[in-house]
Amino acid sequence: MTRLRFMTAGESHGPALTGILEGLPAGLHLEAADLDRDLARRQRGYGRGGRMKIEKDTAEILGGVRFGKTLGSPLALLVRNRDFENWRERMQAAPGGPDPKPVRVPRPGHADLTGGIKYGHTKDLRGVLERASARETAMRVALGAAARVLLRELGIGIGSYVRSIGPAEATPAHDAAPGLYREDAYELGLLADGFETRALDEASSRHLAEAIDEARRRRDTVGGVVEVVATGVPVGLGSHVHWDRRLDARLAGALSSIPAIKAVELGDGFAAAGLYGSEVHDPIHLSAGRLTRARNRAGGLEGGITNGEPLVVRAAMKPIATVPAALGSVDLHALEERSAHVERSDTCAVPAAGIVAEAMVALTLADALLEALGGDTMDALRLPFAKLRLSTRVEPGHAFLLGPMGSGKTRSGLILAKRLGRPFIDLDARIESRAGTSIAQIFQTAGEEAFRELEEVALREATREAPAVIALGGGAVVRESAWRSIRKSGVAVHLHAEPDELARRLIANEREVLARPLLGDGPPEVRLAELARERDRWYARADVRVETTGLSPEEVAGAVSGLVRAVLGPLV
Repeated sequence: MTRLRFMTAGESHGPALTGILEGLPAGLHLEAADLDRDLARRQRGYGRGGRMKIEKDTAEILGGVRFGKTLGSPLALLVRNRDFENWRERMQAAPGGPDPKPVRVPRPGHADLTGGIKYGHTKDLRGVLERASARETAMRVALGAAARVLLRELGIGIGSYVRSIGPAEATPAHDAAPGLYREDAYELGLLADGFETRALDEASSRHLAEAIDEARRRRDTVGGVVEVVATGVPVGLGSHVHWDRRLDARLAGALSSIPAIKAVELGDGFAAAGLYGSEVHDPIHLSAGRLTRARNRAGGLEGGITNGEPLVVRAAMKPIATVPAALGSVDLHALEERSAHVERSDTCAVPAAGIVAEAMVALTLADALLEALGGDTMDALRLPFAKLRLSTRVEPGHAFLLGPMGSGKTRSGLILAKRLGRPFIDLDARIESRAGTSIAQIFQTAGEEAFRELEEVALREATREAPAVIALGGGAVVRESAWRSIRKSGVAVHLHAEPDELARRLIANEREVLARPLLGDGPPEVRLAELARERDRWYARADVRVETTGLSPEEVAGAVSGLVRAVLGPLV
């Protein structure tokens, strides 16, 4: 990794795992809850062992974040091992020992023997197995969750599911959930989380569970295959110019670094080797003003570079090396053949491996993104990312104006549309026209949620029309679905002003205040400040921001016009 570097430390039964992630841009909203969500996902899954009942992993942020935002300095994390209390004397850092229960019989398939010989731990293999344990991946998941937050802020979603366990095959994502497979991999992963085996449908989950049950009945372990999908990935991450910059190589290395992963497949991978070229390569088409593919056998990668299609990678996990019906081995102290050491373990960890694989893909993609675009702050990253995201468009998309009430979206938008030679769409006005009543009345009679549904439908329809300047309501952008529509079809511009300035503009026109149901009866500046706290994180996702204080609508339109033209890609 070049721009985003991480290291972990700690042993399986030591006091804690620690991690450092360097390279996150400053200004990224990040909280411990963002990390804990993925840590909890890693601990679930059919076939897990007894330790998952002991450990309830949570991350402590020790550095790199202040007031909920990254500082640009290294992110430092701690995940405590609750089981350490049962191992305090045997895993203490202070001088002591020897361990009253040394491990001297290595497990076939584990790092016990090779690590013991390499590092001189043959008298007690615990010096190897404690670090070689997959427990270390808990910290990778926490660090990867931070990378996921960065990517998701820019519209890149990552999710995984289980393709197979042992001989049992599950329904692939392109059949089970084709919409999520192409548009929202994050939601695809959440769909998988709803099944105990992390399959994508109940029938597949039962089939996979039966394979795990059979392994348990045999006093054995079983492996399988996980598939990781990333959507919203732009063209241009990675490079063809050097072997170590090719993104497919970096992904393969990252995934094969996960304990027990023995093979990695990109796109159709092994299947493509048995087909003709005309059956494998993905034809390029022009559709809806952009370059597209009718299929994705390449898995979103060509020449070591992302091509704008969903990224698809698979990782094959061997059965866990700790087999309950222990295999034959050799006691390294007595030099006699004996049954291998048995450590508390899982029957199958494939469902959990998908979460670890998501983390490694997130870290690798985030590194490639920062390598391609730079950016020490989130604000510095957004404009070049938007240019990359729109690089496959062959005609201008929509210009979306977003921001709080009073920011001037309608007045500036009308002038901007005239300058760009495009139609103007006021989304709120369109909703009122179709409903035959005011927004205030819709709020009063049907409630805010009903209005948001109308708003989402209106936005989706507007994006299918000819390129226009579209003024959005203040709350239109607080849904992920809205951002998918916006990013897919144009440029988002945030018109900003402080709450006091917004209130001054609205109070100048009493009808404006009465028409805003979310203002309530109190002082407008107080309510506007509350809304800003709730929505600023969403507004910050815009590709560009224009500070409107002190500017006339004509000046705002001029600034936005220049910024929109700067974002357009090389094919326009």
